[in-house]
Amino acid sequence: MTFTRPALLLPAMLVAGFALRIGVSLARPHVLFFDETIQYFEQAHRLAFGSGIIPWEYVEGIRSWLLPALIAVVMKGSAWFSDNPMVYVDLVRALCAGFSLVVIFAAYRLAERRSGRTGGIVAGGFCVIWFDLIYFAPSVMTEVLAAHATILALYLGEVRRTSRRAYWVGVLAGMTICLRYQYAPPVLLALAWQWRRDRDVWAWLFMGVMSALLPFSGVLDAITWGRAFQSIWLNFRLNAGLGIASAIGTEGPLYYIDYLAVALTPFPLFLGLAAIGARRFPSLAIAAVVTVVVHSALPHKEVRFIYLAIAALPVLIGLGAVEVLSWLARRPGGERLALAGPMAFLGIAAACSCFIAAGPLVARWSFQRGTVHAFLAAHDAPGLCGLRVRDMPSWRSGGYTYLNRDVPLVFEPYVPEVHLPGVSLPLRFAVERDGGLVPQYRGAWSHMIAEIGHAPAGFTPIACFPGDVTANEPELCLYKRPEGCL
Repeated sequence: MTFTRPALLLPAMLVAGFALRIGVSLARPHVLFFDETIQYFEQAHRLAFGSGIIPWEYVEGIRSWLLPALIAVVMKGSAWFSDNPMVYVDLVRALCAGFSLVVIFAAYRLAERRSGRTGGIVAGGFCVIWFDLIYFAPSVMTEVLAAHATILALYLGEVRRTSRRAYWVGVLAGMTICLRYQYAPPVLLALAWQWRRDRDVWAWLFMGVMSALLPFSGVLDAITWGRAFQSIWLNFRLNAGLGIASAIGTEGPLYYIDYLAVALTPFPLFLGLAAIGARRFPSLAIAAVVTVVVHSALPHKEVRFIYLAIAALPVLIGLGAVEVLSWLARRPGGERLALAGPMAFLGIAAACSCFIAAGPLVARWSFQRGTVHAFLAAHDAPGLCGLRVRDMPSWRSGGYTYLNRDVPLVFEPYVPEVHLPGVSLPLRFAVERDGGLVPQYRGAWSHMIAEIGHAPAGFTPIACFPGDVTANEPELCLYKRPEGCL
């Protein structure tokens, strides 16, 4: 088969999208949220190497081991050729960034089907350059992976509806629910709409969902926690029933709308285009709207929770822009606009994306920057036989993920339990090494991570790392005791 230039358009866009996503991640190491390190990387480190911080979610058994197990495979494999923690971190991020390209692929193909290659360039190109898609793509979070699985499922159902296709769409929907059960309402409602005229294959959809849900949530939870689907029902019981999520923090009902108004600047223009694009991909629009509505009703809110909507909107905006540009090109005198219009739109979109990334949301690029670099410095420190960490709780640290040394990790002050107001269940934490708990009140350590100027007597600074100023993160330093471990 010979490839022509048009045939290379989509591969070129996918390569450009991947380069942008992984390039930014490699150039500016950051953490999306504390959970990315502690809930997923750190638990994978426990599986692969036997050491890691145990957060309360894994003490109580409300998290699935699915994602940590997949990460652990990468960690174990990378240990054959390097002990640098950034090797397995970047490998996992690259895999996540690669999976995120389904957003670009879906936007391009759907626009191409209706408006040709020019439409594909407009819709796919918008998804290549849009800030939120670039930022979230390498993130190792269940919300992000579940959203990309949902978009792929809805795309497959949009282009062809057969019983075989229905089964694989159901498998992807089941994986979405395994990763983040809170996405079950939007994905199931979107599928019900998409396949409403094909009810004869709903049994295949159901079998597909169960093919993923039973082994990867039911059986896996039964093996790891002792009860099937525990990471779903117990998670809901503790966070919603006991009110743990609300006790951690709450936001107002318009929190997500306020965020989207900033992240989609200029909001009125992009919202209008998304509404037009919803006519071409209604199931994705349903998933996005239901995601925002359902999560807006919950007291505890975080931007990452609605990533399904955040990822869906650029696809809808791109499809809407294609419709508007096609309509304008058909108007009298619109021949010139046929070429200039797409380039002008993508130029404006790129400018808006850069403005958002360098302006209102610039702080994202440096979140936990100082923490990551301090723990990486400890990893490289010669003679390190124990690390003590001051001024941060264990769940806000870099943990063994970025330390990756077989030495005791001790926190000062150590917080074994957190008692939230109005919650009867204490949130318990621990540190594991070689299958046992690391004593936190005694032991030996040669190095310490602490805020600048807060090291005890007898320690000298090796290097200091500024934190994110906009988030009031302090400057952290790695200190060393000349005598070594005592």
